[in-house]
Amino acid sequence: MAARRSPPQERERQRPRDSAAGNDQVHSWTLVTSQALDTAWRVGKGSVTLAVSFLVGTLCYFRRLHLYLGHRLKRWIGYLQRRFKRNLSVEAEVDLLSYCAREWKGETPHAKLVRKAYEELFWRRHIKCVRQVRRDNYDALRSVLFQIFSQGLSFPSWMKEKDIAKLPEKLLFSQGCNWIQQYSFGPEKYTGSNVFGKLRKCVELLKAQVTEAYEQMKTEKAIPSLFRLLFTRETSSDPLSFMMNHLNSVGDTCGLEQIDMFVLGYSLEVKIKVFRLFRFNSRDFEVCYPEESLREWPEVSLLTENDCHYHIPVF
Repeated sequence: MAARRSPPQERERQRPRDSAAGNDQVHSWTLVTSQALDTAWRVGKGSVTLAVSFLVGTLCYFRRLHLYLGHRLKRWIGYLQRRFKRNLSVEAEVDLLSYCAREWKGETPHAKLVRKAYEELFWRRHIKCVRQVRRDNYDALRSVLFQIFSQGLSFPSWMKEKDIAKLPEKLLFSQGCNWIQQYSFGPEKYTGSNVFGKLRKCVELLKAQVTEAYEQMKTEKAIPSLFRLLFTRETSSDPLSFMMNHLNSVGDTCGLEQIDMFVLGYSLEVKIKVFRLFRFNSRDFEVCYPEESLREWPEVSLLTENDCHYHIPVF
């Protein structure tokens, strides 16, 4: 008969079986955990990859959108700047020598002469800046009027008359100036009776500086030599031919000629000093219209590179 195993021996034999079962259980949990983590990693990795791909796609989209909008905005700003510049009659001040260096880069004798003239204005005439004026047939008149308004200069005395609005009709009916009906406004030719309303604001200069001077010249009264020169031209022997052949063309097909600059100075009662850069180192480099004012008239200054277009010097 076999002897009964003692409890300690039984426990010793049971212990390896329990240990093996525990190891199997731990391995099972480890395997399950590993599988769970692996599954979670694959799911998480896919989600992260999807999120990163979405984020990268979104960033690329907004980058392209930013570049597109930036390009469109740049073009729009450029368009507005060009449009604004075209509509700007008198531009802001710019440095005189910088403007000269930008506009006159050549090495021709004419370019060198103009550059020396600009240096003369900067160093000896103390002109530091220039205002560019829109290049058209009104730039001389626009340059003078801009300075009159910006400097707050007094208007000529004829502008202060109370009956100036009735002047066109008075010239026609009281003084027999039939030619007044032929006055035109740029491309608008021969407006007939409507001309009187438009002339009420501008025709006084004809009476005060041209018509009266012509009447005085016929009676051999003393008048400024300017008007004798004005009416000795074959193309302006009287007020009608002066208007038809010269005044009507101003702003339409041509600008102001030198003789017209004299008339402008007398009409606005200002002394117009012009620096003619292409005449540097000659007696005609600096001229005044009129040469001698009848009284202490205020002075405005212009500069021109060719006697065709004018800009405003800033002292």
